[in-house]
Amino acid sequence: MASMRSRPVGRIAARVLQHAALFVYAAFVMLPLLWMLSASVKPLGEVLLVPIQWLPSEWRWSNYRDALFTARFAGFNLATFLVNSVAVALLTTAGSVYLSLAVGYGFAKFRFGGRDALMWVTLGSTMLPFSSVLIPLYLIVRQMGMENHLAALVVPFLLTGPNIFLARQFMLSIPTEILHAARIDGASEFRIFTAVVLPNARPIAATLAIMTYIASWTSFVWPLVVIHDQDKFTLPLGLSLLGFGSTFLVDYHLWMAAASVAIIPPLILFLLLNRSYLKGMEALSGLKG
Repeated sequence: MASMRSRPVGRIAARVLQHAALFVYAAFVMLPLLWMLSASVKPLGEVLLVPIQWLPSEWRWSNYRDALFTARFAGFNLATFLVNSVAVALLTTAGSVYLSLAVGYGFAKFRFGGRDALMWVTLGSTMLPFSSVLIPLYLIVRQMGMENHLAALVVPFLLTGPNIFLARQFMLSIPTEILHAARIDGASEFRIFTAVVLPNARPIAATLAIMTYIASWTSFVWPLVVIHDQDKFTLPLGLSLLGFGSTFLVDYHLWMAAASVAIIPPLILFLLLNRSYLKGMEALSGLKG
C-alpha cells in the first residue's frame, strides 16, 4: 500500500519539477524580449543603465512614431520596408501553402512512375544549406528577369522540400474512402481537392502558413543579394541600414522600437492560427495534447 501511495506523490513531484524547469527556461528566453520592449519606450539615457531599469521614468511612446516615419536612410523610412515585408510574406505564404498542399496531395494519393524516387529527391533537397544554392538560384532569377524585383523574394520559395514533405505526411492520414466516394458522385479531381481535401487540411495549412511566413519575414541574405533599390528593401534589410543616431551616439531606443514593430505581424499571425498550428503538429507527431 505504501508503495502504491508513493507513486502518485512521485508523479506529482516530477510534474512540479518539470513545470518549474519549463517556467525558468521560459523566463530566461523572455528576458531579452522584455528588455527590448522596455527599452523601446525609454529615453535614450536610460536604455543602457546598469543595473537594468525595467520601468522607464518617462514613457516615450513617440519612439515608435519616430522609428516608423522619420526618414533616416536615402529618403526612405521603416514604414516603407514594413509594407514590402508584409506584401512579400503574405504572397509567399498564400502561394506556398496552396501549392504545397496540392503537391503533397499528389504524392500521397496518386500512383505514378517514379513517385517515391521523386519524393526522395525533393526531400533530399532540404539537406543542402541555402548558401550552396545561393549562386545558382541568383543566376536563374536573373535569367528570368526578376532581379531587383519583389517577385524574386516570392517565386523561388513557393515550393520547398520541407513544406511538400509535411503536406504529404498529413495527406496520408486523410481516408482514401472519402475521395473514392466523391469520385463516384461525379466530382472532378479539382473539386475533390478544393471541397474535400482542403477543409480537412486546415491544421497542416496553419502549420505551413506560420513556418513559411516566419521564414520569409526573417530572410536577410537572399534579399540582400537580389534586391538593389532601397525602396524595395524588406524589414530586415531596412533595420540593418537605417541610421539611428550618428557615428558617436546611437539611438538605441529607436532601434528597440523598430525591432518591436518588426515582431508584431508574425505574432498576430501566430495568435490567429495557433490552435490549428498545434493540431497540425499533433497530427504530424502522432501525439495528442
